[in-house]
Amino acid sequence: MELREFAQKRSLPVRRSRQDDTYNIVGKLAEIYQYSDNELALILCGGSTGTGRWARVRSKCLTAGMTLRQNGDDEGALSFDPENKKQASLAVKTTGARPRRRLSAEHKAKLLAANRHTQFAGQHPVLMGPSRSKTDPPNEAVG
Repeated sequence: MELREFAQKRSLPVRRSRQDDTYNIVGKLAEIYQYSDNELALILCGGSTGTGRWARVRSKCLTAGMTLRQNGDDEGALSFDPENKKQASLAVKTTGARPRRRLSAEHKAKLLAANRHTQFAGQHPVLMGPSRSKTDPPNEAVG
């Protein structure tokens, strides 16, 4: 499964990396990228990962059947099968990526119908300022 297909299936945003021009699913804590034709990889690096967090994530992922690809002091990479629901959901949860919200057609129509009364064609006369022509005398201050 391709990265874009995986992201679309789970409503996750895909971003292009500036460093190496690859596409990644970027979360608060980690990233998911294309590892091979049939595998995706999860990488934890930098930020607030910490040694303890990496150890906990690594043990959970290895228990789920992911393959350890890189093991550092406080960072690492694991590859997983995107077709395996348990591994895929654990990877998405670990990244901290937030899915995009999608409105159904019925919900979108309901919201538009509810807001129909607040829409108007032009600007409201009060918002446009007082109507005054160039020939009208200016207001004089009452003193």
